[in-house]
Amino acid sequence: MLAELALRLATPASRMTRKLGLVGESVALWSRGVRQRRAWAEHHARCRNIVAQAIAELPQRRTAVILGSGLLRDIPLGLLAANFERVLLVDAVHLPQVRLRMHFRRNVAMLSRDLTGVMGWLAGERDGRTDPLADLTADPAIDLVVSANLLSQLAWPIEDWLVDHPAEAAKLPADLPARCIAWHLDDLRRFHGRVVLLSDVEMIERDRGGTITDRLDLMRGVALPKPDEGWDWPVAPFGEAERDRESIHRVGAWRDFR
Repeated sequence: MLAELALRLATPASRMTRKLGLVGESVALWSRGVRQRRAWAEHHARCRNIVAQAIAELPQRRTAVILGSGLLRDIPLGLLAANFERVLLVDAVHLPQVRLRMHFRRNVAMLSRDLTGVMGWLAGERDGRTDPLADLTADPAIDLVVSANLLSQLAWPIEDWLVDHPAEAAKLPADLPARCIAWHLDDLRRFHGRVVLLSDVEMIERDRGGTITDRLDLMRGVALPKPDEGWDWPVAPFGEAERDRESIHRVGAWRDFR
């Protein structure tokens, strides 16, 4: 608990980023990932392998962009840095341990971005969504883009904020969380280079007898094409969140989304 508190305090972030709970969630994800290192190992390895295969197939390797770079467990950072002239790690939150690692990689840079594009809208500072990737989608030297287990994470902070701020929520589209997912997919289609999409798409909760007790569409109704491959990610094995319940996320991988 003390380590998590220290991380929250030491992490640079905007006021709205903190209000949306993104710093706390990033720290919690780091902590759970440490506890569930073995359970998550296959998921992380499969994600890294898909990115590695995409790198091997590219005719040019100038700039790579990782959207939702997070803790970099699902990204082969060393391989990216060795093969590209420049690597951009883009996320709303970069924890201190990630920032420390970047001091040793001269061709890797971190960009802090609200990838939903709606934080200013929620705060009353904008009349709509801002384009979070306008500069990057216009760059023809970006040869690889990876949306790294980000897509499903765009909706829940907005959902929570709408519930907690009913007066402000009444002035916003009721389907704003789903729109954030759809907007990100549109953003990916605007890039010139190859786009790899990795995302969990469904949550299934089961009891110890194997009975499904809950199911959630993590895409909030937004349609996706059939993935090139998929697997189950044991996000919360028995005992992590509940003693007699486990949470499994179904993951999809699109090797060339565009």
